[in-house]
Amino acid sequence: MGGVNSGAVRKEIDMEAALDLLMRGESVPTVATELGISAPTLRSRIADLQKKQGLLLQYRSIQSLQLTELQARVLEAITPQKINEAPLRDLVASYKILKDKELVIEGKPSEIKGLVAHLIYLEKQEQALKDGTLVPEISDAQYDDSTGEESGINSLAILDKQDF
Repeated sequence: MGGVNSGAVRKEIDMEAALDLLMRGESVPTVATELGISAPTLRSRIADLQKKQGLLLQYRSIQSLQLTELQARVLEAITPQKINEAPLRDLVASYKILKDKELVIEGKPSEIKGLVAHLIYLEKQEQALKDGTLVPEISDAQYDDSTGEESGINSLAILDKQDF
């Protein structure tokens, strides 16, 4: 009678009302009578809800596995050819994201220092100039007659230690 293969129409039940009455301490037979259904039908519907709720709660743990799978697919789609064709700005931004995530996994602060940080800083400055949110400062230039070979190497080494 009313089973899965019986062909009977499944009666709509206000499960919120039923659960509310049960939470107030009413018995299953009393609630079933109030809703115009049998106690076994109500117990069956409650069991269905509990089963579905369990599946929904399990989804949270499964969700991280789905995200990991998507991340793997994205990384697999990044080929050496695509890396070679990518603009420097995209490569630097991608590197920053990957490095941030690596540092988070290792439990370290996600600050990028050195040349990559300087490139990111320059990119932000360039974008701000394009957007009109940054007015370039004009400062007095200092000139040196030396060839600058050795000082150029030292100045790049300084960038590795600076925060931007």
